[in-house]
Amino acid sequence: MLKHPIHLSLPLLALASCSSTDAQRGSSGFYARANVGYGQTLDGAFDPAGGGADGRYSGGFASGAAIGYDIDERWSVEADWTWRRGDIDSIGADGALATGGDYASVAVTANVIHSFDRHGPWRPYVGIGVGVIEEIDADLEPSGDEVSDSGAFAYQFLAGIGHRTSESLEITLEGRYLGTSGVELEGEGATFEADYDHLGALVGLRWLF
Repeated sequence: MLKHPIHLSLPLLALASCSSTDAQRGSSGFYARANVGYGQTLDGAFDPAGGGADGRYSGGFASGAAIGYDIDERWSVEADWTWRRGDIDSIGADGALATGGDYASVAVTANVIHSFDRHGPWRPYVGIGVGVIEEIDADLEPSGDEVSDSGAFAYQFLAGIGHRTSESLEITLEGRYLGTSGVELEGEGATFEADYDHLGALVGLRWLF
């Protein structure tokens, strides 16, 4: 099972109130970002070899980090890492393949961000990214089977708004959709071809250098 390897929520809890600024880029153009939030893996195919089945899931925790560069006040590029986890409600008719467990992934993407006109300290933005699912696994209960995959193509769309609180800090709120070309999950004695699509809402901090 994928464990959450980084605790990113503490910096968010330590945020202090600061004055706003109209400047958008840091002096160097580089920035770092950390996000935490909630996500939902969308119901979809979870087909065993030679058969068909659907998976149904509940939402769970999501977190991530990125390092990026503001090219100018409109365009930014970044390397993004995001961890996502959700619960399995059932797989197959009446839970024939699983009645519980969890479904988790780590995605690494390169994102391009477009920022729109600022309104005071507010910065609306949209973005698109492409990359890979570095690791994805499903723990199936009550069988105890664990199946996993790595290297599947991934893409994402995001939209959000930032609120600049100082020359070096911005709070962000954004929604994301992550899609894949499908994953081939394999484990001891079990193989599945599955969909993996995810919606998430994240709050974050962006530090500008």
